[in-house]
Amino acid sequence: MIGILAFTDTGRALAGKVEAALTSESSAEPVDLFRGDRGTAREFIEEHFREYDRFLFIGAAGICVRLIAPYIQKKDRDPAVVVMDELGQFVIPVLSGHIGGGNRFARELAALTGAQPVITTATDLHGKFAADVWAAEGGCRVLNTDAIRYVSGAVLRGDRIGLWRGPFPLEGELPPELADVRTEEDAERYECGVSVSLSGEPEPFAHTMKVVPRIVTLGIGCRRSTPEQSLEHFVERFLAEHHIHICTVRQIATIELKKEEAALVAFCRRHDVPLRIFSARELMETEGAFHHSDFVEKITGADNICERSCVRAAEGRLLIPRTAENGITMAAAVKDWKCRF
Repeated sequence: MIGILAFTDTGRALAGKVEAALTSESSAEPVDLFRGDRGTAREFIEEHFREYDRFLFIGAAGICVRLIAPYIQKKDRDPAVVVMDELGQFVIPVLSGHIGGGNRFARELAALTGAQPVITTATDLHGKFAADVWAAEGGCRVLNTDAIRYVSGAVLRGDRIGLWRGPFPLEGELPPELADVRTEEDAERYECGVSVSLSGEPEPFAHTMKVVPRIVTLGIGCRRSTPEQSLEHFVERFLAEHHIHICTVRQIATIELKKEEAALVAFCRRHDVPLRIFSARELMETEGAFHHSDFVEKITGADNICERSCVRAAEGRLLIPRTAENGITMAAAVKDWKCRF
């Protein structure tokens, strides 16, 4: 969701034009235009700052800074915030230019309005590889955002940084700032680098930016009224046992019968992941070799919930087969992912 705020008649007129341009396609991201009819701008920001992905302020940069200042947290949590003057001459990213996509949003707005994008991030100014942008655009999470400054600093100094990519294939041409590192001996040649994994554990460089692709889908079946804490603890143990970081989980999948199960709904809300729901027929139509249970099929109409639902949702392959504990069954599937450049 995109939030747009304007503070003068001229600014509101421009905001209307931007809203129309952003929503002109059926697949466009929804826009919420603040018009001053639902409380104050400060209340609008307080309510939606953690909820919306991007904000456009049309007006003075100072107004924007004062409104968002109390709610700024971290690089990987803050939404993109962009400011445009009310005449539409300049558009400036002021928060989360890389991970949140603020720079990209500014360029998008510039293309729509004819404004001049004013980009201030150093790697962009020098035309250098930005590891945090690459991670965000690849659907990944950076686990230790403090390491970004070391990696970016090395790139800006002209130093090469290492890329430790584990089992993930390489696709495209590697940027000149990067070196493909395959052994610990090679890794010792680079002070800074990027490590890509599902576990988030490898730190092959003195300063390692740890990146995890969000490609894991958990399929879950559970007994009615399963305690929230029981589900949370089972997920923690399940992932830890298989060396998978929680930030790799992009969605939870289950059968329609469980769409309002309190423990599942609460887990998804707590970890900000969607709950994918499938009918028994859809699960039984999912191709693959799955664990079969006559009892589960009799009760739900599908012979297996966790394996079938995660494979169906991930549109990928089964990574971890069915595991059961205290009335909960869990499996994991993963979609194919590559280090693309």
